[in-house]
Amino acid sequence: MTLKKHISTLALVSILGLTLANPGFSQTTTDTDGDGVPDASEVLLGTDPMVADTDGDGQNDLADTDPAFMANPMDMTGAPATFAIKEALVENNYDYAAKKDATDHLELLVTNSGSAPMSGFSIYYSVTDADSGKVEGTFRKLDGFSVPAGGEARIHFDDGAVAGHFRANPNSIYITSEAAKTVSFVLKADGFVPVSVDVAKDKGGAEAAD
Repeated sequence: MTLKKHISTLALVSILGLTLANPGFSQTTTDTDGDGVPDASEVLLGTDPMVADTDGDGQNDLADTDPAFMANPMDMTGAPATFAIKEALVENNYDYAAKKDATDHLELLVTNSGSAPMSGFSIYYSVTDADSGKVEGTFRKLDGFSVPAGGEARIHFDDGAVAGHFRANPNSIYITSEAAKTVSFVLKADGFVPVSVDVAKDKGGAEAAD
């Protein structure tokens, strides 16, 4: 077991022990996603208080020994991709609808060179902290996302409140760490070989729009 996993395990055991030793604790402490980890503790663990399985590996955060990281689970085989990542942003985002700068977030512009609309996408992305070496890895199925034939569409990872936007972990090192980072994306459509891209993020946390 790595040191990172050991620390995460100890933190989860401590939370569970506190809950069991103090029955009133679990009754009076908010646990929005029902994963057994109180929202306040999710901040300390770097997990999402509104998603029971932060990394998407099928285990809820309390049962997971490393709840903010999973290895890439994708099948890397398939037909040659007719889609591509035209643009990948991890900072300096822009809201084209509102015509103004947007808060830093993960964003991909995906193109489709095929003759039919594409759907059935999933994504794996990892964030590596340049100072600590810590790595977070997340898998998500992009239900509802599609790219028109011969066209393009954007994927956003933020609070997930708007159509075409998906929820991102607000306690991720992407937001909380001031160190430089590398963000790696692997995007797959059912039946096709995945496409990937790495993007460097400068020092500083995620910045709010001006």
